[in-house]
Amino acid sequence: GGQFMKKILKRIGFIFLIFIIIASIGMGYFIGNETFKGLTNITPREKTVENISLYKDKYKKFAEDKKIKEIKIKSSKFDHEIPGVFVENKNTNNIAVMVHGLGGTKYSMSSQAQGLYDLGFSLLIFDQRNSGENLAKYSTFGVLESYDCLDYLKYAKNNIKKDGKILLYGESYGGASSIIAASRDDSLIDYMILDCPVSDSNEFSDKVFKKIEKNQGVPVALMKFTGNIFLKTKLGFSLKDIDTRKWLENTEIKCPVLIINSNSDKVTPYHMGEDIYKAINSDKKEIYTCKEIPHTKFAEKEPENFKNI
Repeated sequence: GGQFMKKILKRIGFIFLIFIIIASIGMGYFIGNETFKGLTNITPREKTVENISLYKDKYKKFAEDKKIKEIKIKSSKFDHEIPGVFVENKNTNNIAVMVHGLGGTKYSMSSQAQGLYDLGFSLLIFDQRNSGENLAKYSTFGVLESYDCLDYLKYAKNNIKKDGKILLYGESYGGASSIIAASRDDSLIDYMILDCPVSDSNEFSDKVFKKIEKNQGVPVALMKFTGNIFLKTKLGFSLKDIDTRKWLENTEIKCPVLIINSNSDKVTPYHMGEDIYKAINSDKKEIYTCKEIPHTKFAEKEPENFKNI
C-alpha cells in the first residue's frame, strides 16, 4: 500500500503545484490589470468635465471679446476625434498650439492663452486624451498624447498664413506631451515653451506604488513588472518611456525651447525643469525660474512678466 500512497501524494503534490502556478498567474494578471487601470486613469475624464465649473467664469471672461470656433480633428493614428478651440487673432499670422495639464481641458488655460494672444498669436487649444470631450481612453503620460499634439501642429501648419510661426506651449503634464511630440517630429515647431513641465513621470507613479506597497503589501517590483506587461501589450510602451528626458537625450530638437519653472512648485518639483533643460541636445534653450509662484500660475499672477520673457 506504501507505493499506492506515494503515488497519491505525488499526484496531490503535482495538482497543488499546478494550482499555485495558476493562482500566481491569476494574481499577476489581477495586479497587472489594476496597475494598468490606475496608471492610465489618474484623473477620470468625468472628473475633468466636472472641474470645468471651477474655471468656467475665467474662460467666459477670456472668450467674450474674441472670435472662437469649436473644432474637431480626426486623429491620424487612432480612431478618436480631438476636440479643440481655435481662437483667431486678426492681428497676426502666428499660431500657438496649447497643451493643458492633467485634470484640465481646452478651457483651463485662460491666463496663459490671454498672454500668448496679447503677444500676437492665434490659439489652438485641444482636449488631451481622456480629458474634456476627448473620448480616447487612457492617459499615457504624454506618450500617446503626443500624436494628438502632432495632429494639431499639422492643422496649424495647414491653416497658417505665409510668414506665420508656430509655437508649441505645454504646461505640466502637457509639457510631457509636447516634449514627446517634438522628439517624434519637430519639423512643424518654430518655438516651444514648457511651463512647469513634467520630466520623469515615474516620480509620480513610484510614489503611488510605494503607498500601495505600504498599505496593501504588494511589492513595487511586482506592480511594475505586471503593469509593464499590460502597458506593452495594450498600448505599446512601458514605464521607461514615460521619462521625457530619455526622449530628449535620443533626439536633437532644432527649435528654441524656453522652460518656465518655479522654486515653490508643489506639483512638478523645481528640479524637473532643470532636468529637462539638461537633457535637451541643443544650445537653443533657456530656463526661467519664477520665485514663489504656484504650479503653472505665472501667467495669472504676473501677466506682464510672463509676456516679457
